[in-house]
Amino acid sequence: MRIIHSWEEALDFADLQGGAVTVGNFDGVHMGHEQVLAETRGHALAVGGPTIVVTFEPHPRAVLFPDEAPRRLCHVHERLQYLEQAGADAVLLLAFDREMAAWTADKFSRRLFETFRFRHIHVGYDFAFGHDRQGHVDDLRKLGDELAFTVSEAAAFEMLGAVVSSSRIRSAVEAADFALARQLLGRDYAIAGEVLHGDKRGRQMNFPTANIDVADLAHPAVGIYAVRASNGERNWLGAAYLGYRPTFNGRTLLLETHLLDDAPDLYGQWLNISFVRRIREDRRFTGHADLAQQIAKDCAAAREILSTEQAQ
Repeated sequence: MRIIHSWEEALDFADLQGGAVTVGNFDGVHMGHEQVLAETRGHALAVGGPTIVVTFEPHPRAVLFPDEAPRRLCHVHERLQYLEQAGADAVLLLAFDREMAAWTADKFSRRLFETFRFRHIHVGYDFAFGHDRQGHVDDLRKLGDELAFTVSEAAAFEMLGAVVSSSRIRSAVEAADFALARQLLGRDYAIAGEVLHGDKRGRQMNFPTANIDVADLAHPAVGIYAVRASNGERNWLGAAYLGYRPTFNGRTLLLETHLLDDAPDLYGQWLNISFVRRIREDRRFTGHADLAQQIAKDCAAAREILSTEQAQ
């Protein structure tokens, strides 16, 4: 899959002309997105051209309403991987800023057509674009009549009695309903990141952890969780702490994962932590001894949960 970072760069690739295009944030690339992408791929095959995805970074709401910006379901490079797995031939990853936010719907759609000369555009059921989200599918159809491209709109994709959406998945994650999140995403809900050096307190208590900065990612409530971990080459079972470390007066939200039965050196590596089940809430302990005793209990609980999950 080709990743393009500007309108100008896209013009350098003649093989990206004449296909089918879709536009969206695609946060999490969930099952609803998968439907839109599969249908776009079908339209591309019908017109004999490439499948082009146009998406944005950062999320437009992070620019326009930073205090209301949603927590992301995955990092941008993960989003690109999922888009490739969904069949995209190329992704135009546009840097969203206030200048682009001021573009009218007509300006955006004409620039899109001038860039890719697409023969078809396929959009989601709730698609809106341009300044103040004033552009809609009917505007695209009018422009399509002028410029000779066709337009289609995906139906809302429902599962378990409601439309699948990024906001619904965030709510499931925040409620620690990982089974629902898994169904809506089409994969396990996970937090991934580079393993950071910490203060080594876990190692001092014989429970070394791989620490990840949660940053602006969607996450469940602070507490202890049974998890699975992977660096792409190896897989582990683990017990993870998500919180601020109140026992040590911490202020930064971290995900600290203790890998059961192993203590590999993972510093600087990318680690994926898949959440299975919540074990307990976070709380303050009087000291290292009490905390170490509770960690041992948490690891035993995680082992039991994960062994049961594997047996099912």
